[in-house]
Amino acid sequence: MTNTRLLSRPLHFHGRVLSTREKRHSRIASPRPKKSVASSTSAAKDMSITSNSDSTDGKCPFSKLAPLEAILFDIDGTLCDSDPIHYYAFREMLQEIGFNNGVPITEEFFVEKISGKFNEDIGRALFPDGDHERAAKFMDDKEAMFRR
Repeated sequence: MTNTRLLSRPLHFHGRVLSTREKRHSRIASPRPKKSVASSTSAAKDMSITSNSDSTDGKCPFSKLAPLEAILFDIDGTLCDSDPIHYYAFREMLQEIGFNNGVPITEEFFVEKISGKFNEDIGRALFPDGDHERAAKFMDDKEAMFRR
């Protein structure tokens, strides 16, 4: 059951309340269109998360926000589609180690063998020879590349 009380609260964007028209057209209120993994791959290279700890007054910019009313946990792919970044990382790293004779993996391969699976299962699929140490190291390195 939807909590209409939460939906009827004013939406804020950069410190100002959005108008009814803006709410209707906001990305928050409307579902985003699905993109293919490949169409977002070039943007994935440039994405990174940073924090600004240079604040001279020692206050976090979040201190100006309204009091906390809820905590939202994102299950990967719910709020942010990170598959393009994972695809990019796997494609680059697998090509670098000579997987598939150095030919980059396709989006179809990524969707079939990698996307949505646990790292241990991905490692077994990519390294079927049973070299668990190599698979674990590769997956750790891939995660590090993904987080850069």
